[in-house]
Amino acid sequence: MLLLQARSPRNARELSGTLEVSMRTVYRDVEALCASGVPVYAERGSSGGIALSDGYRQAIAQFSNDELHALFVAAADPLADLGVAAHERALHKIKGALPELQRRAAEKAAERILLDHNRWYRTEQPGDVLAALRRAVWDDRAVRMTYRDRNGATTTREIEPLGLISKAGVWYVAARNENGEMRTFRAERIATIEELRRRFERPAGFDLHAYWRGSLEFNDRQTPPYEATIQIEREALHNIVPYFPAETIAEDSRAKTLRVRFPCEDAAVGHAMLLGNRAHVLGPAVFREAVVKRARELLSVLETNP
Repeated sequence: MLLLQARSPRNARELSGTLEVSMRTVYRDVEALCASGVPVYAERGSSGGIALSDGYRQAIAQFSNDELHALFVAAADPLADLGVAAHERALHKIKGALPELQRRAAEKAAERILLDHNRWYRTEQPGDVLAALRRAVWDDRAVRMTYRDRNGATTTREIEPLGLISKAGVWYVAARNENGEMRTFRAERIATIEELRRRFERPAGFDLHAYWRGSLEFNDRQTPPYEATIQIEREALHNIVPYFPAETIAEDSRAKTLRVRFPCEDAAVGHAMLLGNRAHVLGPAVFREAVVKRARELLSVLETNP
């Protein structure tokens, strides 16, 4: 059907050669398309062959330029983490069905815009765990997992996975726990996972997008950003700027003074320590004190354990 969409009519011998099947199979497939309601028919004569109705061809190829750009901009495929490698094949099939002018527009979009949803230095995502979660989400099947929380404590839980979310290349699963409460788990903290036979019924009206937006808003309210002012050498800016919102207060040829919004004080102190002598902590005063305290603690550990 996609071949006929790109150019019609085509003779059966050409189709059999392109698809690497027998002519008998081509005719059988034409009968199957007709039976399913696709308007495929045969044209007689030297220039005839198997054709797809012009009205049907136009109906499935009416894309605006903006729609083509949205479909065909080059992008790192987030579904590859889930073990789904069909993204490129699907786009190739759609492109094959486009008229020549739109096909060139699709190729132009892919050559000029690249989207990479992964953050810098992203840790490898757990492919086996994500593949198991994808199957469980699709089949409405419960799983048992061993989970390590942010403090390193490990627990075994049974959850009902309702959806998967990728944020900056890091995967999360939205799930209902044993008590019927909604929770979000980070996939890379799942040590082991077992798919159970038990199926569950999804909550009526559950909206994954609305749930995730609510989770983000709740986190923002619970942990207001921590602002710190730091002067950072230009060569070290890549340690901060890609990760946190930052406003430039002053700059010269050597360094920039930034007001940085960290998610919490601990993150701010940790990154100030990471920068070392390539940064000068300017404020607030409590932040300077926290950095000094952390530095003294680290020095004490190093002196105690040479």
